[in-house]
Amino acid sequence: MEQGKIFICDEDSQALSHLEGILAGRGHAVSGFSSFTQLQKALDERPDVVLLDVAVPGPEGLKSLREIRALRPETVVILMSPFATVRCAVGAMKLGACDYLAKPVQAEELLALVEKEVERLHLLEENRSLKAQIRGRFDPGQVIFKSAAFKKTFELARKVAPSDASVLILGESGTGKELVASTIHFSSHRASERFLTVNCAALTDTLLESQLFGHMKGAFTGAVANQRGLVEEAHKGTLFLDEIGDVSPALQAKLLRVLQEKEFMPVGATRVRHSDVRFVAATNKDLEAEVAAGNFREDLFYRLNVVTVQVPPLRERSEDVPLLAEHFVGKFSPRGGVTLSPEALQALQAYQWPGNVRELENVLEMAVILAGNEPITLEHLPGKVAEGRQVQFALPKEQLSMADVERLYIEQVLRDTRFHKVNAAQILDISRKTLDRKLQQYGLTKDDLS
Repeated sequence: MEQGKIFICDEDSQALSHLEGILAGRGHAVSGFSSFTQLQKALDERPDVVLLDVAVPGPEGLKSLREIRALRPETVVILMSPFATVRCAVGAMKLGACDYLAKPVQAEELLALVEKEVERLHLLEENRSLKAQIRGRFDPGQVIFKSAAFKKTFELARKVAPSDASVLILGESGTGKELVASTIHFSSHRASERFLTVNCAALTDTLLESQLFGHMKGAFTGAVANQRGLVEEAHKGTLFLDEIGDVSPALQAKLLRVLQEKEFMPVGATRVRHSDVRFVAATNKDLEAEVAAGNFREDLFYRLNVVTVQVPPLRERSEDVPLLAEHFVGKFSPRGGVTLSPEALQALQAYQWPGNVRELENVLEMAVILAGNEPITLEHLPGKVAEGRQVQFALPKEQLSMADVERLYIEQVLRDTRFHKVNAAQILDISRKTLDRKLQQYGLTKDDLS
């Protein structure tokens, strides 16, 4: 149960003491006032709820309510009066009162009403706080870059943001496609609404359909209640479809319908629903090649690809590495005790970063941990980074099938990453789900590579 700051204003000292006891007994911070003048002077303390006795029915008795609403519009006001008529209640509601209690006030009714409003206020505050955190995380003004290559990408993202056009973001894994998508959202007129993301490669077709469009109770095993999907949740906002190239043909058709008609149908539903949502999609695949091969719908490709934003790999923007490295070191060393040695920074710039910015972040998180409060040196970096090289891979002399070559390369990457599947998938430029499938296909386990 959430505790709130409650003010009570009642000229009847006995009633005031009674109400204070009920609410204080539940842990609320309660202040009592015997006159509206006293209450008015204390409103700067920002109470959550004000319980206000209206001794006189009619317009004169509601004057104090109008004044509270003018001074503190965010405060919940609950009126109390022995004259609990429908007319008075309606008048109070029109002036902004939350509710109207008849005196003598019943303890159960009072607690239920006050605590419901306190919980609602706290939820609203949490929501505002989370929105502020998300806005701060994706603040377009804090995107870190110096290179001309990324500047071109960033400027295009800001330029297309004011429109409602669908955007397709292309780039290798780990280049920051979600950051570009969030820049588009938070630079648009939809910025005050939700920015939701889904990784299309991380879910099976059934789960992805339910995640996107929602489902009705009983639609499938485990559907114990109605569930809204992300398309509906993102109404008036933006939905970011990461790894769009991995969506099945059946779901591609349903996405096309949303893009064209702004309508969709939850799994198990019989009625169409509508949602005004902007789509931003991303992939590391060549979608034009996928269209030519028949793996991706041409009409959906053109619907998504109204504007194309290309995110350059980190190796093509090496001048950004020092800025990004400084940012990540500060992020993982909040007390500011860790710095980068010149040799370590030189190695970071020389390395080709097949996993791009995400790989750089992972490397520096590990380096900060290993360095403690000392400067990060070459010994704190993975061997391949310290030497400024990528995964070294030599093929045996005998002839091999493509499957054998793929298996050997996956083995080498897993050894170099100490079987860290997330890092390995980034270097291999495949999804974690695809890597797990490959491991099962080739029968590879951690014990085999140790």
